[in-house]
Amino acid sequence: MENQNKQKIVEREVKELIQKYNVLYKGQLYGFFAIDGREHFVGKALKALEKERNVFIHQEMKMIAANEESFGAREFGTLQCVWVLLGIMHQKKVEEHFLASKEEYPVRIIFVGDGEIYDILYVSEADISLVNNLFARKRIDGCGHIVVVEKPEDIPAIQIPDIVGFCTVKEGGEVEYYCKNE
Repeated sequence: MENQNKQKIVEREVKELIQKYNVLYKGQLYGFFAIDGREHFVGKALKALEKERNVFIHQEMKMIAANEESFGAREFGTLQCVWVLLGIMHQKKVEEHFLASKEEYPVRIIFVGDGEIYDILYVSEADISLVNNLFARKRIDGCGHIVVVEKPEDIPAIQIPDIVGFCTVKEGGEVEYYCKNE
């Protein structure tokens, strides 16, 4: 009976995560539940949610979405930032996390950890000067920025205040962290 209750809780949380981020890789979804050792409930939860048409699973892409249209609208930068969030969650307590609104571009994810607000930005090589110009005009007081870049060589060109760190995400979600040399 206790396992049945845990299964239902995981089903609800899986559905909430998919609704929050629209599309996630299966590995990311399992990663959220591995933090507290409940990843073994995810497979069964996905089957139940798919059967009820609460989530849609794309087997070839290994992705889960809130609806079929979400696969086409998925955003590469946001998926990269979710890998970074998972890495952070394995290192420190994250009280809350959510998808940033489109108006907050290039911020993809905002989270609260240890009572402090952070955001995770994705800056493609093509968007570096645009992002530098955006941050020259807007400053978010008290918010540390974690910047995901395509390659470490892009780091020196990024001019954003209050950067906590930089990182890249390899295929499969492995995150590598870098410091900015001032």
